[in-house]
Amino acid sequence: MAKKRIKRNRKKSNRKIQANSAHASLCALAPLIKGRQIFDHIHQEVKIPQKKVDYSPSDKLVFVVIGIMSGCEAVFDLNQNLRVDKLLLRAFGYQKCADQSVIQDTLNAAREENVQQLESALKAIWDGNNLTVPLLKLAQREERMETVDMDLSGMPASKKSEGAEKGYFAGKRNIYGRQLARVLVPKTQEIVTESLYSGKKTSCKAFKDMVQKMERTLSLETKAQRKLIRLRLDGGFGTDENINYALWRDYHLLVKMYSGNRAKVLAKSVQEWVDISPGADNRPRQAGWVSAPHRYCRNTRQLAIRMPKKKGDGHKHSVLVTTDMNADLHATVSDYDGRSGVPESTFCQDNQGLGNRKRRKRGFVAQQMLILLTQLAHNLIRWMQNWLTKAMERLAKHSASAMSPSATSSSGDWWVPASTPSDADLAIATLNSFGMKRFVRQILCLSGVVVVRKGKVRQVKFNPLYPLISRIAIAFEALLTPYGIAVSLYEI
Repeated sequence: MAKKRIKRNRKKSNRKIQANSAHASLCALAPLIKGRQIFDHIHQEVKIPQKKVDYSPSDKLVFVVIGIMSGCEAVFDLNQNLRVDKLLLRAFGYQKCADQSVIQDTLNAAREENVQQLESALKAIWDGNNLTVPLLKLAQREERMETVDMDLSGMPASKKSEGAEKGYFAGKRNIYGRQLARVLVPKTQEIVTESLYSGKKTSCKAFKDMVQKMERTLSLETKAQRKLIRLRLDGGFGTDENINYALWRDYHLLVKMYSGNRAKVLAKSVQEWVDISPGADNRPRQAGWVSAPHRYCRNTRQLAIRMPKKKGDGHKHSVLVTTDMNADLHATVSDYDGRSGVPESTFCQDNQGLGNRKRRKRGFVAQQMLILLTQLAHNLIRWMQNWLTKAMERLAKHSASAMSPSATSSSGDWWVPASTPSDADLAIATLNSFGMKRFVRQILCLSGVVVVRKGKVRQVKFNPLYPLISRIAIAFEALLTPYGIAVSLYEI
């Protein structure tokens, strides 16, 4: 007697799923993030003492990072942005997303050791993906230095929050909050390390701790490695103790001196004042080299700058300290002025583009966890921007060689989409011009049709009505086609 056949349903993972997603572009980039095993380090190292029901604590931390990249300004926005986008979750290997209240509970359950575990996971992620270490190796071969910026930014918080104290908050008085310290590489816009302090913490008190964390992240173990770094610091860091500490560690410096009274005295030894470009407030300025500089543990050059006071007669003085003994006056001033457009602007971009100040937790440890997750999201976005740009640079190179009269049809096994060098150059210029807010909203939050087959993203179709979509689509096509993901614009 023949056996009765039993009809079995096909596994859901083998079925083709095609639907609209509000974050089709982020869905397309998810396989690259999964392929680099970026979130695996969080799963392996962060062990929050909380019972697993549907999702592990590390899964909930990953949901926060995905939510930040998808435009969520607060944790409760995950219910409206991430939880309803099934295709985005599938692209990252999830079927569903935890409720925001459950994720909040996980953040509140974190302990100090979990902060250290997350920092260790971020260090492992950094080691495998950062753009700074290759930059330092290139600087070593070319015998030059790379600049690193440090800064503190106030994060207002409720008076009842842990660590919330009255401190310096730009443009605000009698405000309670905490201080966020950041170490940033200007060329790559990567955050090397971030730390949260109480509201009364000042730059000069946080400096040594920031340097030590930077050394661990960048693995600056020898003097030769530290000589490749030039620290560019504002006056809050420029105490004698901090300057000597950095010089003893063999760093190069470009720092504003902390003491205004000393700057006034040193300015008297300037023999020649030279007109320089106006400051941020458009007041005229003059600069001159100090002929009798203040003594530190290593030789330095000191440049005095003066500008008229806003009220009354006389001048306001400041002094820049540099270890470059052959520095040009105008170049030194311009270099230091460029600092105001880097760390301050990145704080502003993260506050606007990633909602850094809007995610507030009463617990200090919970807030530290959010800060570190935002740091990961910031760096991931910078890395994705670099992936797209590098793909377009390869495309421009291959397109130029293909159009060359002496070029043959041998372009290797690298796939090249149909385009011209001018198209690639325009796409590169567009990608490089996007700050954090524009990249999140105009690149990572593009809607479209996503096709998922066997649990993997296979095709993405963007809305052709988006501004500059032709340039963006070319970049995605150049990046994703070698990974087996088709990119196109759907018809309206």
